[in-house]
Amino acid sequence: MKPLAQSALEQERAESNGRTKAIARRVNAISHRLVKQRQRLLGLREALLEEIYQLRSEASEENPSYSMHPADAATDSFDRDLVLALASFEQDGLYEIDAALRRIDDGTYGVCELTGRPIPWKRLEAIPWTRFSIEGERHLEGNNHPHIGALGTVQPVEKQLIEETSEEAES
Repeated sequence: MKPLAQSALEQERAESNGRTKAIARRVNAISHRLVKQRQRLLGLREALLEEIYQLRSEASEENPSYSMHPADAATDSFDRDLVLALASFEQDGLYEIDAALRRIDDGTYGVCELTGRPIPWKRLEAIPWTRFSIEGERHLEGNNHPHIGALGTVQPVEKQLIEETSEEAES
């Protein structure tokens, strides 16, 4: 018969071995997901680069201006500006994809930059370049009104004038 301490030690080793195998399976699954996300991001990057190239070549096409009506020239100018704006928007997407690829490389992919918590995998599958969890995104959207300030801080001009007039009268 084995001593009780030796039996407990063997049981602990078996449990530890089981935990190690479970951790190894989890790490392997995460690594597989990251490889797939990397491939997906690279595919999206390639598609965006192609789109940007096409938009830029479309914007740089020369149109003869000598036979055009001024309204046609204005329409062409507007169309060119629109195409360049689209290319700029696509360039922003390219930046986000490149940043996501860097986060995969440095091991921070899938971690919210605002809260520091893991981003759910379903969100990463839906938006593979996302930097924020849903909570972080809500916080950013709720507190950031770059043109009008925080909600409730904008007052009608008449109200401000009334308050200023009443303060001056009290002085």
